[in-house]
Amino acid sequence: MFGLFLKALVGATLWTLANVVYYDLKRKGVRGFGRFAAFWVGNPTTWITFFCVREGRYPTFEPPPDDDGALLAEILSDRALRVGAEQTGEGTGTVEVTPENPFRVGVEP
Repeated sequence: MFGLFLKALVGATLWTLANVVYYDLKRKGVRGFGRFAAFWVGNPTTWITFFCVREGRYPTFEPPPDDDGALLAEILSDRALRVGAEQTGEGTGTVEVTPENPFRVGVEP
């Protein structure tokens, strides 16, 4: 008895998951074997999704461009300014940071 219940529960969970995956792939416009497999595992309700959901309604998420280089340059510049201010004893040092040696600090009075 318990085995039959477990089999039905696993089947219903897999069927629901396949329908959700097929819906998501269809609305994003993603094609491939995964979408095909989700369609057939989630049959027959995936036919409703097939006819009701427009293809590519929501594009896939594109991550923003990586700006680690600019962030590192800003951190190094801030560190050099801090070191320059400590060397002059004031907060008004002129700091020069070069790509060859980002920790080189030139302080002008």
